Amino acid sequence: MTDINFPLEEKLAAEIVRASRAYYIGKPIMSDDLFDELVNKLHSVNPNHKVFGKPYGGDSLLSLDNCRLEEWYRGKRKNTSLVIEPKIDGVALALVYQSGELQRAYTRTGRDVTRYALEVPDIPLEVPRLGQFTVRGELYAFNEFSPKSQRVAAAQLRRIEPECYLLSFMAFQILNSQNDHKENLATLASYDFNIVPYVEANTYDEVKKYHDNWLDSKFFEHLPTDGIVVKVNSRSIQKQLGQSTRCPHWAVALKG
Repeated sequence: MTDINFPLEEKLAAEIVRASRAYYIGKPIMSDDLFDELVNKLHSVNPNHKVFGKPYGGDSLLSLDNCRLEEWYRGKRKNTSLVIEPKIDGVALALVYQSGELQRAYTRTGRDVTRYALEVPDIPLEVPRLGQFTVRGELYAFNEFSPKSQRVAAAQLRRIEPECYLLSFMAFQILNSQNDHKENLATLASYDFNIVPYVEANTYDEVKKYHDNWLDSKFFEHLPTDGIVVKVNSRSIQKQLGQSTRCPHWAVALKG
């Protein structure tokens, strides 16, 4: 059956959905670069496409741009405070707490995985906080290297009887927080979350040095990573830089 009459945006969206589903069951059908290229094309055609929408009423789990460091750093204020973290190779997860109790967990595609999250040993079931509180992080197999760390985590999330003791959750963001990034990480640590390790930088040369060290397996080498993430620490500057429907402009992923 020919698809010649389908609009370009629907063809792109269908490929993105197909690739996302394959990725989250641990059987990727294309490279990260090709997937990002499809997303970029769809975003240029229709930035408001439903593929970029919020999952089941929850907050969207934005992707990270992976442009060249030179391009991303251009226009940033001199000596802007930056945070560099490992890009854990796992399954993106959001944990929603209501009145201090874990109520829901969902993936980037919006799939509800609450029953699995409740069994992961290092995911707190309660936090000392009122109201709604959403934590974003990465679920991964802690005893595996990339890319198997992601595949094992994805496989467990589709098992009827999962072995969640094989998995770990590393938190790196409080969604919709108005505080600086480092302050949020400190809050998460005080709530007994495992948080991503990080270093600080203020210049392009410092960031490039850390990326080069990662490429040489001398940086975050004890974790299953497929890159590093560079983020602007200041929430006020983050707001000024803004975000698209797909990714924040205040953070970038640097890969190989």
